[in-house]
Amino acid sequence: MRFFVLAAALLLSTSALAEFVPEAVSMPKPVYPASLTNTQGHARISLNIHNDGSVSDVKALSATRPEFGVAAVEGAQQWRFKPWTVTAERLAVLEAQNDMIFTPEPPRKESEQLTFTQTTYQSCSALNEEVVQFRRDHPSRPLIQMKSFAITRVAVMFPALSGKSDYNESLVQADELENALPEIVKKCQANPTATYAKYLPRNLRRYL
Repeated sequence: MRFFVLAAALLLSTSALAEFVPEAVSMPKPVYPASLTNTQGHARISLNIHNDGSVSDVKALSATRPEFGVAAVEGAQQWRFKPWTVTAERLAVLEAQNDMIFTPEPPRKESEQLTFTQTTYQSCSALNEEVVQFRRDHPSRPLIQMKSFAITRVAVMFPALSGKSDYNESLVQADELENALPEIVKKCQANPTATYAKYLPRNLRRYL
């Protein structure tokens, strides 16, 4: 069985004087403890964030299993934030807490483990079959919720989700993708030997 850390709560400053929340540059998720099997849990940590972007004094405040506390601390020690200028409102050191949730992930069939590249460069014939099945199973749901299109939307939104581009701009591009889906489906139905990516809007292909 394979495991992953499902989520880490957004960092919240515990300082009553600091309305400012530092921007994360890198917040890698902790590694699921290899010694545990099929166990879900969480850990709460505290840490100090310095104005140079570094962290210190990372401690586990609570954990459903000691292993989760250790993993959470080791993960947070690698975090880095965007440096800031110290002012009356932006303190040199911020005290913070963070909740991390650890969840076991059941193994998936190989056919379900699609990457962005595998999805978008699949043949139109495969996409056509998926559309037919999706319409049969979910006649009232929008096309953007079909697996291949949902994965493509994540690819388009990923730069914003990772902090590398403007979120509002990515939303516009995601809307452009959704609006183009009927035409994409039409073209793929007419050209089953082509690839799905060929019919994506040109300015969206750069995300693939």
